[in-house]
Amino acid sequence: MGEVLDTFELKHVSTTYSEDNEGNFLTYFNCRGNAAGFGLVYDTAIFYDLKSDVDSGKLTRIGHAFARNGSYIIGRGKGSWERIPGEHAWKTEVVFDLDGPKIRSVGELRLDTETHAGTNYSVNE
Repeated sequence: MGEVLDTFELKHVSTTYSEDNEGNFLTYFNCRGNAAGFGLVYDTAIFYDLKSDVDSGKLTRIGHAFARNGSYIIGRGKGSWERIPGEHAWKTEVVFDLDGPKIRSVGELRLDTETHAGTNYSVNE
């Protein structure tokens, strides 16, 4: 999977919904929190077709990380989500492009704790 870089823990802030031109139902989970190696993070996880009869699908994440030294980066990535059976929780995996370097972000978005938390790994290409 690559070398462990850091962990992240984000708290749910809000949820919005829309539909794209192909009729996909889009759910936007907006979060803020910290990623150990990046600082303060604002993140939107966009789930495609997060419906009761669907167990997995596409996921896009986009956001900013603001370091204590005044620098910041934007990250955007594509990946997938998978429903955890019997829970209001989803496994997430996205490869982020961070203005150059790439990371693999693997986590769990949970409604019971209103968190999106996990681990970031290096990407071996």
